[in-house]
Amino acid sequence: MLQTFRSRPTAPPTVVDPTVDATRMLDTILRTAARDGASDVHFEPKETALLVRFRLDGEMHDHITVPLAQRDALLARGKIFGGMDITERRLPQDGRAVLKEGGRRYHLRLSTLPTVHGENLVIRLLDQTMPVQSFTELGLTEPQANALENALNGPAGLILLTGPTGSGKTTTLHAALHALDYRGRVIHTLEDPVEYEFTAIRQTEIREKIGLTFASALRALLRQNPDVMLVGEMRDAETAQLAIRGALTGHLVLSTLHTNDALSAIPRLRDLGVESFLIAACLRLVAAQRLVRRLCPACRTPHPQLEQLRQRYRLPEGQFYQSRGCPKCHGRGFYGRLAIHEVIPAKPFLAPIAADAPLADLVSLRESEGYRTLWDSGLHAAATGLTTVEEVARVL
Repeated sequence: MLQTFRSRPTAPPTVVDPTVDATRMLDTILRTAARDGASDVHFEPKETALLVRFRLDGEMHDHITVPLAQRDALLARGKIFGGMDITERRLPQDGRAVLKEGGRRYHLRLSTLPTVHGENLVIRLLDQTMPVQSFTELGLTEPQANALENALNGPAGLILLTGPTGSGKTTTLHAALHALDYRGRVIHTLEDPVEYEFTAIRQTEIREKIGLTFASALRALLRQNPDVMLVGEMRDAETAQLAIRGALTGHLVLSTLHTNDALSAIPRLRDLGVESFLIAACLRLVAAQRLVRRLCPACRTPHPQLEQLRQRYRLPEGQFYQSRGCPKCHGRGFYGRLAIHEVIPAKPFLAPIAADAPLADLVSLRESEGYRTLWDSGLHAAATGLTTVEEVARVL
């Protein structure tokens, strides 16, 4: 029987020495997380202790257990580090900080939330020194990369990237900006937060606490007449309508939405109050992406139940592997992550969109046009030994 969603068991977390002070403990935890490549650190209060867990390659792993006597001191130190009010424990708080480790600079986003056993603290690590990758390095196929480049070469219009939080949308959008010839253009980004810094591109960080929202910043940016605008996220109707207006008035606008696949962006825009004929007038391309764990090349083994796998998932031809675990991948069987994509040029869909066609009709047209879906892209990655079918099924 195929074990599709079963995770590899992890070792129990180490109990912290009670004599270690909170400042040194927090510093050690964050530096270890940075060296291990963790994207998040979770400080989870329990009835008798504080559990610290790392998110590695999208999956949670226990790191250490902090004794109850040190719990409050460690959480307070984390709040001080993020510039938060340590006396406020009843309401959620957000904070920011910077960490330098191993020659890299990390932007940290801290968030607290009260629970029945105390405050839950989550720290997200964003590596600001990571080099911008090409479309090929990001995992796009040649047809997908060509479609995106063609859309970027247009003088105006809207390019949308969809997917859940943590699916790598910002990395792909920054790769798109890097592919532009910005010597003769004015390019401006609105981001929350600024994850990667560009020397030739103007970047504005959203700060909702002081009223600098995506909508207010975009309204001001439109008056400055940039050629290309990156709007980090369409969170509300006003932001969506302003972005559409920018795309209709001669600007190239790149932005993101939270939808399950590329074509679901169309009904989502309608939900935000954008008229269908306006969507058809400015949309140039819509894409979706997910991150899947990359198989460790040092210990992957051919799948022993390949025929059962083929029958269950209707697999294409290729050699499929399973994870095993070795010292290089710390016994996880996976090492790093890769993106899988669905890229849909808007041109074949403009007439149905303008006619207010339902999503089912757009999906049927996508199938008749032969565009690769997220599932197809995931199976292609599995067939080339980059990940496993089980991992693709887990994510999608």
